[in-house]
Amino acid sequence: MASDKDLAEWAALFLQNYQEEEATPDQQYAGLTPAAGDLLRSVDAGGVPAFMTAHLRQIAEDNGLKVGAGDTPNDVIAALRGKLQAPS
Repeated sequence: MASDKDLAEWAALFLQNYQEEEATPDQQYAGLTPAAGDLLRSVDAGGVPAFMTAHLRQIAEDNGLKVGAGDTPNDVIAALRGKLQAPS
């Protein structure tokens, strides 16, 4: 069983990580929907979708992109990155 001190240390680390993540503005994905920002954040962390899904198509459509029959997830990701607005 964890001591009060162990629990307090865990809670402090948890809050520190949470606050650091919350403090990072979503400006790097300005001009895209939150779902597109989440997708690009996942890709930046190393997780590229293996195949085209309905969710990926919806993200593309919500951001004004047309997805063709031969388009790959990498095509959608590249197109989303092309739509990014420079920070002001």
